[in-house]
This record gives sequence, structure tokens and C-alpha cells, in this order.
Amino acid sequence: MENLPSYEEATSGPDWLSLAAPFVPLSSWRQCCLVDRRFYREFAPRLWKDPLVTVRQLGLDPNDAYFRELVYLDVSYIPGSVKSSVLSSLNSRFLPELRVLKVQGREMDDTTACLLFRAFRHQLWSLNLSENKLTDRIVDDDFLTGCFSSPPSRTNAHFEKEGKLVLPRDVRSRTYGPLQFIEESEFSSAFIHPERYLADAPFYSMRADEVECQELPNIRANGLGPLHKDTAGAIKCELLDEALSAATVTPILLHSRLPFRGKGLTHLYLNQNRFTSSGIGRLLRSSTDSLEHFECDFCLHTHRLSQHSGNGVWPRVVGLIGSAYLFRPAISSNLRSLRVHHSLVTLVPTLMAEGLPIAAARRLAESAFYRNIRRAYPQAFAPDMNPRLSSLTLTNIPSRSIGPVIEQLILLLKLMSAQQKAIRDARVAFSGHRQPLLGGLRYLRLEMEREFSDDLSDPSSGGEVDFDALLDPGNETFSDETLSFFEESGGVTSRKGSGLPMYGGSKSQFNKPELYADFSSGHRLKTWPYSSYDAEYISLHEPNLITSSPVEVWIGTGRIGPHPAVNEYMWNLQDPNLRINIGPATPDHVAAGVPPFSYIFHGAWDAIVFPKDLQSALRASMPLPFRDVATAIKEYRLGTKGTPEYWEGKIELVRTSSV
Repeated sequence: MENLPSYEEATSGPDWLSLAAPFVPLSSWRQCCLVDRRFYREFAPRLWKDPLVTVRQLGLDPNDAYFRELVYLDVSYIPGSVKSSVLSSLNSRFLPELRVLKVQGREMDDTTACLLFRAFRHQLWSLNLSENKLTDRIVDDDFLTGCFSSPPSRTNAHFEKEGKLVLPRDVRSRTYGPLQFIEESEFSSAFIHPERYLADAPFYSMRADEVECQELPNIRANGLGPLHKDTAGAIKCELLDEALSAATVTPILLHSRLPFRGKGLTHLYLNQNRFTSSGIGRLLRSSTDSLEHFECDFCLHTHRLSQHSGNGVWPRVVGLIGSAYLFRPAISSNLRSLRVHHSLVTLVPTLMAEGLPIAAARRLAESAFYRNIRRAYPQAFAPDMNPRLSSLTLTNIPSRSIGPVIEQLILLLKLMSAQQKAIRDARVAFSGHRQPLLGGLRYLRLEMEREFSDDLSDPSSGGEVDFDALLDPGNETFSDETLSFFEESGGVTSRKGSGLPMYGGSKSQFNKPELYADFSSGHRLKTWPYSSYDAEYISLHEPNLITSSPVEVWIGTGRIGPHPAVNEYMWNLQDPNLRINIGPATPDHVAAGVPPFSYIFHGAWDAIVFPKDLQSALRASMPLPFRDVATAIKEYRLGTKGTPEYWEGKIELVRTSSV
């Protein structure tokens, strides 16, 4: 039984003032505080609980009217809740003309970010959300449809040069989005169309007022003009130019002449958050092709089984792995400036694990992980993948390399030089053509991490490293012979149970030397799915998919073939824990041997990135010496100066403090 009320509680009812106070308008709280002590005790806490919000709502500042005309706002790195700001004043009601918003370093979570998106929708064209706590969960339909231009500017008119996105079936994934493929032309897959450097022809209207017609589809930029800058100085100059322009006859608000009015986001900054490469992929594929400048220097390449690796600790893999196709014009035709992790070009991830020395992580990333990634995702970003891109910044580049990082960066410089020469040749070939040519990639910035110690007993590593305790072998039943077979093509993650949706049997009895010997000699695999299916495709319906009918998923022949990554994929499919995440074959998958327009298990394919035996891979990489990356690039630049291979664009090498 509950405690009985006291005499005072039983004889006195609730104070009518406390009941009426919530209905008193804020503008009357000050007068109520002056009535008597009783009123003061009720209204003073309300008045002074959050003075900034109170003053803002009272409109006590004589300059409040000017806030409605605010175009640029930076509220980064200041204390206070972003959520309360959005609910009170940081929204389109109080800031109807805001176009550029920077909200860096505010510990913003996904829920608050979604409130911010709904508060402004298409109003903003530049948004900086770097250094917060955002994850893939913000990449939902509300964000994609509410904050980006609609309809998309993608068109099939450039199919011969660029390929095109196609959706053969109306199938969606809750994590991947629409299961779209890139359909390639005779030229687009190799980026060799003779007219790839020609800018888009201008849009012509049949009516003089049709340009303003809202029903018209968005027309993508021709890629010739300068990138619109979103700095405070650039916005100020834009406003001043409009104010001083004598060409404006009728008076019009200055902010209404700014670019991208009401068109949605074109500049997006997502640095130092908690996104994965999968989430960034969905964002770019589904963002209606409106982004002109994009930044994301940190995203994880996660595998859902890596957390089930026994008692060992798997390193976190950071990088845009298998994502080069996302920045092609077929998906990102308006993109002019890009700042991302260097793995987009080098195919070398950044590895991080507690207790793992930086030097050991760098060696492991450039040896076993690099070899596996090259087999599974062979397409590194090249300038001719998107000739409309003019600026590229690569972040988190290690200061020293055992080889692959240096080789891939120098290869990028060679490809930029080749693009430069090809554009010059095209300018001669199309000299009588009125259509102008694109400039290609003209600015490269390499952001290099700080120096690190090559001593495994470095204090930061906590003493001598015990690799057996730190790293867990993915599968102890593999023999040395088996490991040598997958040395180049990669390996699988742990075979421990994960509780994830799976197909076929639940037992993993395929990790036996005799089964591997049988497979390597040319015999067909005998475990599920190959024990139940003779065809190369199986019909399945994954809970993660949104579709009315099953999907035909490619499983291969079950026999060893000429493509190492496909061989590893087929071997991985024997593990029920890896038969997850059905998705479309990307250009990387096709280049590695998957048939075009096929659905595959992305879980089994992504597992190729992770070596089977991390200890062996790490020990094998230890004798490899380091070279200074900046010195190697400078030597190459000096060696090519004065020759046709010298790239004449602007290159910057910058030391950063990131780790």
C-alpha cells in the first residue's frame, strides 16, 4: 500500500498559479516577477532557465530583424545543444534566407541531424556537419528527398561516354537503397570515348520564360565554370557585387540572387564522423546527382562478422574501398571538387587497433590488405573516370610507405599527365568545334599524417607486441597450403556464429584440407549451396530486401577458375554466416570476374578484404623497409620536370596532425 499523504498535503490543494503559469505568454513573465514573492518564485526560474533562448524569443535585440536576412551562419565548436537551437531559432521560420550553415564539432547525433534536415529541407545549398557523431542512419529517404534537388539531373544522353544507372527490377535494400547497376557502353567501361572531354552543350528553351519553369528537369552543369565557393568571404563578395551592380533595374532582395536558391544541397562536409563506406555509397547513389563539392575523410569499411572473431581484436579498416565508381559522371556528374580518404586512389586502407603500433598497422595495410583489395576491388580512381572533376584532395596519407602508397600516388600523377596531354590533343582535333573542352583535374592536395616510430616497443604501443594475443587467426583449420592459395585473392573472416540471417545449412564443415585439395584440383564444391544447386544462380528472398518476388543471386560454377576473387567468393559462400547482404554487382565486381547485372552476396565478397591469418600476414610484412612518401613524390616531380610527363597543375603536400 502506498504511503498516506501528510496532513498538509491532505488539507491543501495544488497552487492555481503553478497550473496557470504554463499558459502565461513569455512576454508577461517579467511583469509577473514584479507582482510579489509568490509570483517571483514561480516565474523567475522560467525567465532565467535559458537566457539566450528567452532573449531570442522576446526579440529584445534591436537588430533582430536583420537575422531574417542572414545568408551565412557558422555555429561550430560552441557549447550548447543543437537540438534546442533547432527547436527555438535555428530553422527556416527564423532564418528563411539562410543558405550556408556550418555546424562542426557540436557532438550532434543522428536524431538532432534529422531535426535539422527537416527544419531547412531544400533551403540550404552548403552544409558542414564534420566532427560530430553521425552514422549511416541519417542517410534515409527524408534526408535524400528533402535536402537534395528533385528531380535528379541524371540523363541517358551521355550514355556512350559515361554509361548510365539502370534499375532492371524494382528491388530495394534497407541498407543499400535501390539495387541499381551501371550499364556500360563500348567506351564507358574503359573511359576512352573520343569526345569524353567535350563539355555539355547548352540547354535551349522553346519559350523565353521556360527557364524559370519549375516543372523542367534539372539540367546538370556543363563543368566549365568555377566551383561556387561557400566561404564567408565569397558570400560577402557575392552580395556586394549584387548591391553594386547597375544592371538590376527592378529592386530585388540580394539573397535571392545567390546561386542554388531552393535547389537543395550542392556542398556537403561529413568529415570525422562515424559513417561506413556502405552508407556513403548509398548517399552518393541516391542524392539526385546534385553535389558539386563533397568531403568525407573518415569512413569505416565494416564487415558484420569481424566482431565475432573469438577473443582477438580485429583492426578497424578505414577507407573508401570499392567506391571509385561512385564518383563517375553516371552517378556524380556535377561533382567538381572532392576530399576523401587516400584509399580511393591507393587501394590501401588505414588500420587501427588498440595496442597495434602504427608502423605495424601501416605494413599490414600495404601488404595483405592491399593485395586482397586489389583482387576484390581492382578499380582505383583515375582522372578520366570523371573528367569534370577539377580538384582532388586525398587525406590520411601515411608519411612513410613500404611501396604501394608511393606507387599508386605516382601512378595518379602519370594518369593526370596523360589526361593533360589527351585534352591538348582533343583541343587540336576539335579546333573547329564550337563546343568547349573540359579542363580535367588541375588541383591535387595530398594531406599527409604525422611521422611515426618504426620501433615495435614504442611507448605508444605499450611495450613489446604480442601478436598472438592481439590478432586472431580467422580460421585455425587452414593449412599453409590453403593459405598460399588465397595469399593474393584474400581471405574470410571468423567462422564463429553471428546470429545473422543466413541461407542453407547452419554448420561450417567446409574448412578441411581435403575439401580445399579437392577444390583446387578442379572438382566442384560439395557443400551448400553447391550441394543443392547445379546452376550458377539461386533464387532467394532476403529479409533485408524490399521486393515482391525472390532475387536470382549469382553463386558461380563452384569450380576453380581464372579469377582469384571469384574463387574466394565461391569458397566463402560455403560459410552460412557470409551469405548475407544481397546487392548488385558494381564495376569493381565485374572487373574482378562477376557477370554484369548479377546480384551477389556482398557479405561473402567483402570478406575477401580480411586476411585469414593476421599474425602470419603481419610477420611477413615486418622486414619490408619504409620510404618517405613526400620525398618520393618530390623526386618524381623533379625527374619529370621539362618532359612531356610533367603535370602542370597545382599540387600541394601538407602535413596534418591526424592519426
